[in-house]
Amino acid sequence: MYETRLWLSKRGRIRFVSHLDMFRLMTRAVRRAHIPLWYTEGFNPHPYISFLLALSLGVEGEREPIDIRIVDDAYPMEQVASALNAALPEGLRVEAATVPEMKPAAITWGEYTVTYDKAELSAADLTRALESGALETEKSGKSGGRKVMKKVGVSEHIRSWSLEETPETLILRVVLPAGSVLNLNPQQLTDAVNAYLGTAAAPVRAVRERLLNADGKEFR
Repeated sequence: MYETRLWLSKRGRIRFVSHLDMFRLMTRAVRRAHIPLWYTEGFNPHPYISFLLALSLGVEGEREPIDIRIVDDAYPMEQVASALNAALPEGLRVEAATVPEMKPAAITWGEYTVTYDKAELSAADLTRALESGALETEKSGKSGGRKVMKKVGVSEHIRSWSLEETPETLILRVVLPAGSVLNLNPQQLTDAVNAYLGTAAAPVRAVRERLLNADGKEFR
């Protein structure tokens, strides 16, 4: 038995498929591809497929890591991607299968490209919001065993950002916290910008380009 890390791209309309449905989809694809996966033990065994960090609904991904375990040592790792791609729907593709180099807990940052329509948000306003140091959003949490909404500072958690303009759009490249400690997504960033500016902009497109470790190196 050996473990392999799949690198999945998720593009187009399939970005609206939820994380739970993605797990079901991948389970069916593995079965159709006849990949000899290890099954969990217990009353209800299921194939071991571990999405290391779920994508937010509506966000595309270019390099999403999924860990699986192959029970047949003779099954070649290089065959996993092609077998799965023949069974996956449009918009999903395994770009590579590699030996895991880092533990999932190493994931600390997500690098995103977020595109806005300039008719909804100007470069000057977006820059002012990002430089304000006052961006906040609300995230669900727990207090006394109850679910509550808590204010979270966004500005203080942005690792880096840059802005590019085209005739019709703004392209924001931003690195946000990801992982088990704190996770912020492009919609939460946009909500914070809108709250600060009093606007109602929405991303035209949001893509998670890759995940990074605490040192800012690409997660592998």
